[in-house]
Amino acid sequence: MEFSSVRFGVDIGPFFKIGKDISSAAKVAEKIERLGFDSVWIPDHAVDPLATLSFLAANTRKIRLGTCVLIPDHRHPVLLAREISALDNLSGGRFILGLGAGEGTQAFGTPLDRPVARMLETIKMLKELWTRPAVTCDGNFWKIRDFSLELKPFQKPHPPIWIGASGLRMLKIAARYADGCFGPQLIPKRYEEWLNKLRNIAREVGRKPDEITPVHLPFTSISHDHDTAIEWLKPYVRWFLVWASQPPSQLPQILGYKEKWEKEEDVPQEAIERCFIVGTPEVCVKKMKEFVDSGVRYFVLAIHAPDEKSYFQSLELYTEEVVPCFQ
Repeated sequence: MEFSSVRFGVDIGPFFKIGKDISSAAKVAEKIERLGFDSVWIPDHAVDPLATLSFLAANTRKIRLGTCVLIPDHRHPVLLAREISALDNLSGGRFILGLGAGEGTQAFGTPLDRPVARMLETIKMLKELWTRPAVTCDGNFWKIRDFSLELKPFQKPHPPIWIGASGLRMLKIAARYADGCFGPQLIPKRYEEWLNKLRNIAREVGRKPDEITPVHLPFTSISHDHDTAIEWLKPYVRWFLVWASQPPSQLPQILGYKEKWEKEEDVPQEAIERCFIVGTPEVCVKKMKEFVDSGVRYFVLAIHAPDEKSYFQSLELYTEEVVPCFQ
């Protein structure tokens, strides 16, 4: 297997859980850039991702900046298009727009109904606003009347769009509009099946499958001591496995467990080790190679560590003992 095309970014969302203020994000981003990672990413959760990435753009020079992922229906498309254009220009064309339909939680009074349809309409309007002199749209959710976006994006025709997609409707949107796509977590075999489905749909709509970068966003902890890495990650992922195993998912059965996981205490440690990239550098490399064999070409690492010192050591372990194995 040829690994030369595999790239690595870092989702620094978990870093904020260490308890630092937003200003510390600049130090983290600078460190990530110095270590040679390709990108730094902010989720649409505790902090505003576009404002934070604008701050990081001013404190970095080369590294790409992405949202991982932004929920578009929390913002009017005109406002979103304007903010992204400003960020893309401020960064000199380093922005990647990562989008997702959301997690079914209401924010800012935004309705919960039809999140996929809302996202699709937003994508179409963003493209219009970024590429046309003036836009009038009478959508199902948003209205635009003869609006001209004076500052167009630095990247032409617009920043890359990466979409988090799992269900069929989201896969169809990704196949038609995405430059990159975040696939399902946890199991390499499921990732391969998902990627084959995405590529087939892309062919059906007239796109070349290799136009869409296959991305994996793994929760990960790394240490020279395997048990230490497990303890760092365990509190953050048991809830995720309970959520990911809810019907119609058959995750526990796929992994060979007879009982459903109703609460966090039901999740065995072995499942954590099997589902996430966690452990020593050697173990992490082995698991990541399985994902690369399944088609992954870009990792966005959600690294968990208990404090800033451990977090920085984890970044260094990745660049010294993991990333070189894929170059």
